[in-house]
Amino acid sequence: MDILVTILMGVAQLALVTLGIVIVLRPPRSKPGKKSFLFTFILIGLIGVFLGVFQAYNTRVNAESERSARLSIRLKLAEFINEGTELRRRCANESEPPPVAEADQWAERTEAFLRSSLDESYVARFGNAAGLPMVGTAISSIPHRTLWFGIHVRLARLNEFLEELSK
Repeated sequence: MDILVTILMGVAQLALVTLGIVIVLRPPRSKPGKKSFLFTFILIGLIGVFLGVFQAYNTRVNAESERSARLSIRLKLAEFINEGTELRRRCANESEPPPVAEADQWAERTEAFLRSSLDESYVARFGNAAGLPMVGTAISSIPHRTLWFGIHVRLARLNEFLEELSK
């Protein structure tokens, strides 16, 4: 739609310039001819102004829509961060079994959201620990510690995504 409006504005401006040149260079003849040129000149000018206003409005609406979509994505990422933080906290409790099934479901739902709302590059980064600092934990149970670390990596990436989308 923006491209069509831009093209129409360009055509209207070109028509205005052409009519202006024709009016200036045209030898004086009958007055009705000049009036019709002037009427056409004014009409094309008004159309150009209308298209300019429409384009500015359309650009503003698109920007607001994009901001709204980004806010919605950020809010959903925050939900996933809260849920993952709770799962990570549960991993530290070695007196209970690690929440493997819940963590897998959380990761699958998060990946589906990233895939549908952002793109596949976010899914690829989501579980990748490359470039993240190593962290230590006092968890002695290997299953608990392994799950804790996997959730920790995913939470770090979700926080990165949230920061990227906040810019």
